[in-house]
Amino acid sequence: MVVYVANHYNLCSDTMVRKANTKVRKARVKKDKESSLVFNCTSCAQPQLLVQGKRNILCHPQLQVGVCRECLIFAHADVIPLDEEGYEIYCRWCSELGNLVCCDECKSPFCEECISRNIGPEYYDSLMDIDEWKCFICEPAAIESLRELAKAALDHQNYNDPSDLLLEKCSAIFNGDADLNDSDREEIVKERLRLRRNNLNETFKKEKSTDCDSALIPLL
Repeated sequence: MVVYVANHYNLCSDTMVRKANTKVRKARVKKDKESSLVFNCTSCAQPQLLVQGKRNILCHPQLQVGVCRECLIFAHADVIPLDEEGYEIYCRWCSELGNLVCCDECKSPFCEECISRNIGPEYYDSLMDIDEWKCFICEPAAIESLRELAKAALDHQNYNDPSDLLLEKCSAIFNGDADLNDSDREEIVKERLRLRRNNLNETFKKEKSTDCDSALIPLL
């Protein structure tokens, strides 16, 4: 099969992100729950309040979909290691570990979590049955609706009235903190980096241990 799946990186990126975000946000939960325009980051799935004049949602540099500021900082905060076959081991969408499928055109890896959450689990499952796959960077048709929504969110943050699309997709009850400061975001990114490095180390320790065990041949 040409589609490359890194099954040995089987850690849940969503769990890591929520753990890191909760550590900082838990003491800052908004008391009053009002109807708002709430955009769920396509990278970490955390809700972000859309506020005119603020930049809670930004544009993913390769995908042009909406991501939160913490995720954009996180994506550029560390060196991306390669596996033994030369593939990146972090998802190009969320920059986390996971079950990775790599593009046959540009070799960009995408994790099961991001694909299933943003496009659909059926789409992810279908990748296992094809010989060649072009990712969302090379063929963005599957994420066009996410791009349109991101553009609508950015326009609203730039003091434009919310579009019908934004009102349809992002009207929700917001239960979180709309005004994380720079130190909060720095703490979130630091915690996510720590968790990712720890999990990466644990993953390779397990692989090394498995390789050693398989090399032991019992004496007959």
